[in-house]
Amino acid sequence: MTAAAVIAALAALLLLPLVVAAVRQRTLLAMAVRNIGRRRAEAALVVAGALLGTAIITSSFVVGDIVEGSLADAARTQYGPVDITLTPTEGADLAAVTAAVEAADVDGVDGLLPAITATATLEAPRRDAAVPQVRVTELDIPAARAFGADPDITGLEDSDRLAPGEVLLNERTAGQVDARVGDTVRMHAYGATVDLVVSEVVAEIGLAGYGGAIVAPGTVAGLAESATAPTARPQHHLFVSLDGGVFDTRALSDGVAERLRAAVAGLPDVEVQTPKAGLLDDAARDGAGLTEIFSTIGVFSVLAGILLLVNLFVMLAEERKTEFGMLRAVGFTRRRLTRAFAIEGALYAIVAAALGAVVGVGIGWLVAMVAGPIFGAADGAGYPLVIEPASLALGAGIGLVISLVTIWATSLRIARLNIIRAIRDLPEPRIVRVRARTLLFASAGVLIGAGAGIAGYRADNAIGFLLGVPVAAFSAAPLLRRLLPERTARLLVASTVLAWGLAVRQVFPEIMGAADMVAFVVQGVVLTVGAVSLAASLDRVWTFAVERLGRGGRGLAPRLGIAYPLARRFRTAMLLGMFSLVILTVTMVSAFSAAIEANSDAQVRHIAAGFDLLLDVNPANPVAVETLAARSDVTAVAGLVRGVASFEAAHLDGPRSWPVSGFGPDLLDRGTPGLFSRDEAYASDADAYQAVLDDPTLAIVPEDFLVAGVGDAALAAGDRFTVVEPGSGRRRELTIAGLGEADWLGNGALVNREVTAALFGPDDIVTRSYVAVHADADPADVAASLNAAFLPHGADAHTFTALGAEGVRVMTGFIALLRGFLGFGLLVGIAGLGVVMVRAVRERRQEIGMLRAMGFRKELVRTAMLSEAGLIALQGTVIGAVLGLVTTQQILTGSDSFGDTGMPFIVPWAGLALVVVLPLLAALLATAWPAARAAAIRPAVALRTSD
Repeated sequence: MTAAAVIAALAALLLLPLVVAAVRQRTLLAMAVRNIGRRRAEAALVVAGALLGTAIITSSFVVGDIVEGSLADAARTQYGPVDITLTPTEGADLAAVTAAVEAADVDGVDGLLPAITATATLEAPRRDAAVPQVRVTELDIPAARAFGADPDITGLEDSDRLAPGEVLLNERTAGQVDARVGDTVRMHAYGATVDLVVSEVVAEIGLAGYGGAIVAPGTVAGLAESATAPTARPQHHLFVSLDGGVFDTRALSDGVAERLRAAVAGLPDVEVQTPKAGLLDDAARDGAGLTEIFSTIGVFSVLAGILLLVNLFVMLAEERKTEFGMLRAVGFTRRRLTRAFAIEGALYAIVAAALGAVVGVGIGWLVAMVAGPIFGAADGAGYPLVIEPASLALGAGIGLVISLVTIWATSLRIARLNIIRAIRDLPEPRIVRVRARTLLFASAGVLIGAGAGIAGYRADNAIGFLLGVPVAAFSAAPLLRRLLPERTARLLVASTVLAWGLAVRQVFPEIMGAADMVAFVVQGVVLTVGAVSLAASLDRVWTFAVERLGRGGRGLAPRLGIAYPLARRFRTAMLLGMFSLVILTVTMVSAFSAAIEANSDAQVRHIAAGFDLLLDVNPANPVAVETLAARSDVTAVAGLVRGVASFEAAHLDGPRSWPVSGFGPDLLDRGTPGLFSRDEAYASDADAYQAVLDDPTLAIVPEDFLVAGVGDAALAAGDRFTVVEPGSGRRRELTIAGLGEADWLGNGALVNREVTAALFGPDDIVTRSYVAVHADADPADVAASLNAAFLPHGADAHTFTALGAEGVRVMTGFIALLRGFLGFGLLVGIAGLGVVMVRAVRERRQEIGMLRAMGFRKELVRTAMLSEAGLIALQGTVIGAVLGLVTTQQILTGSDSFGDTGMPFIVPWAGLALVVVLPLLAALLATAWPAARAAAIRPAVALRTSD
């Protein structure tokens, strides 16, 4: 059963009794509509508070949908009708492959198109612009127009046949070299140079997007024949189009690929690939990953929204306490009263869910727009708006279910009120003696908590282990009240939960060190619940503060402001929880960002291994290592063979394409690239690298190697995976000797040259070099000099410092995006405080009127209300900030997620100041209007009993 079906079933289960009650007893529905109409402003506030949680939930789904849709759109822009490619890697020629496929008459195949691709350098001398490496496709344009079901998806529907010496550019490539129709561009490949006239510039769609440039048949082949130095060979392909449009061929792809492999099985070394299917799968995986990240982070904001809902409906019920008592007095049963209140709440919830889904679309689109430049969206334009109806329904459904559960819980609480006390608006008596039923449930809760903790410890389940102690501790509260004073029991329980949340990572690193994001959320909730419970129980501290502040006339307003929150501990705890949850998370992501920025230099040193530059060249026109080493400004060069291969692993559903690089001893001459972790068999990082050089069954991979999703565990040192040789399909099993840092360089799996020789055969050519420059030379200047000197070779040199800065920019940019997303949760807390204060003014109307009648000035009332809001916001902010810093320090220095030695912890003082000051100021601003409204209440009007 899908998540949407489960949510729909829960919503129906919660709504059905209310629908039945509204149909059978229309008076209940009429009462609900009447109450909403009488209190339109209050109704709007309730809806506004309820929709915030729904908006956060929906936005997380929308972000994933937008990213997935944008990435999947590459199937249209980069492939069009190209679904499968057949590439002869050794002895077979393209004509034989085409004949074999045609003879097999495979079902589902819609068209075939021979093509040749190569990597070249394009230069526009008159424009002083160049593209170091671009894929050039050689094909027959009339045949390409007829390839597939629709000429429009080829991108060449209006293009003419190319004459020798002409080139067709897509808009992206033309923009990079600033070329126009009629201009001459220079193409460098295979040691030769040819001038080509731009015949047409077309949109980056289909075949026109598969390669940046299209040339006439014979162009690439002619250049390759003139090559004298070792180069990567041109790739001969047979493009295969499947039945259907651009995006709906995924279901056919795997089956047709297997039948095509069978059709060419008699030919030597023909590689059959499904690039479009892989792209669509990657898009779905990346979209789901971002949805999971934002959903998990958004849980804190959603929890804040739930606490706001609880507060709103509790206040709504308390405000109508007298009304409910009168209804019970005239014959309303508890069940009927529960249904009446729940129907009104359900009307709020339905409207809030619908509006929240709409607001969530806007938030999700805004987040995706900000994410576009961070992840290199085309031209920095962000992502187009993609709305999946299922995501909207799921987001609205989850928000509706949360609201309905809150409403039902509040309604059941209302039904227990005492009629006489309700009519007289008297407070509920303090319960001194704990009932036997409560003790029974408390004992069961202690056993459940203990069982969950023990089971989590034995199974290395961080979530169950985390929850065990808090569940047992809070369940034990009624039992402790039989032995200890109530205040002491509360303090003991809260202190135990808080201490557990703070110490669990330190005491049990083997369980918590490898915990996932969900465990992080659970720990944040445990910490917040413990801290808020402790703060709410320290009433004597706040009483002392009241007495101190109450001395003299100036302290009267703060005294009034503090007194009311102390008298409403449950409501105050809900508000503190709203602030603390979100501030804790914002503080943590700020501290993570600061740690990453502070550690960037060390990470650059780790990946540089004593070198200064990284140089990539065109595989069709490479530069010899000896040529680079002979330069006067270069002291050392280490060459790598870099390509792409297919990998298989136990956690993957199928083969995944990933970079692979072969290195030699020269990479270790100036130092050793740092490892994130390594197999225990090796005493040092250098030993691990040397082992890979000596053993072709070993590899060093980045920490994110072959990731399959956010929730899937990455590979660890000692794990095994399989690399598939192109063409032959032979499989080679490799064992991970060590894990490197995040793969900023795109090296992928580092193996010895014997492995890449088997994988790439004649194409086993050095195309990447680590370069060390003279001590008196500026690495940036040398990089520019290399790019200019070796432009025909597609030279693309960057300093490791620049590459590290770009990597840090992406990481910190994403963290900033998360921080901004959490800002919407902070908005929940701030808006929630404002909403609660508005309702508090209404609730305390007569109390404020009495104060005004006794001679208290407007300024005093206003200051008291602001003091109340400031106290709550300040407490919540301080609790969240302190807990966030402590938790971040533990994670950075003791988690497996940051390697064997962890990462230095840096307090982000500037960011922390903003985290503390801005919410406090915003909370005071949100309370300004309710405070002014309270101060403006007329005593004579407020003391009346009418509504």
